[in-house]
Amino acid sequence: MNEEQLDFLRAVEEYKRVNERPFPTLTELLDIVLYLGYRKVAPVAEFRLCKGRQTPLRGGAATPKPDDADADPDPDADDS
Repeated sequence: MNEEQLDFLRAVEEYKRVNERPFPTLTELLDIVLYLGYRKVAPVAEFRLCKGRQTPLRGGAATPKPDDADADPDPDADDS
């Protein structure tokens, strides 16, 4: 687990404790993310997940999508 993931986990746990909410809603999770300082940097239409799952799913291995497995994560990037 990296530092950002750990910070997010701590913030969610603190939110749950302070607000006595065992399961925050997606709206509440967005509030937590914004509270941590994250902001939208690209229009939704341009956003695309390019990293595969880093940990296997329970009971099986993670399977990359066939269409995205060999795709260049940033086709507009200059390779020079």
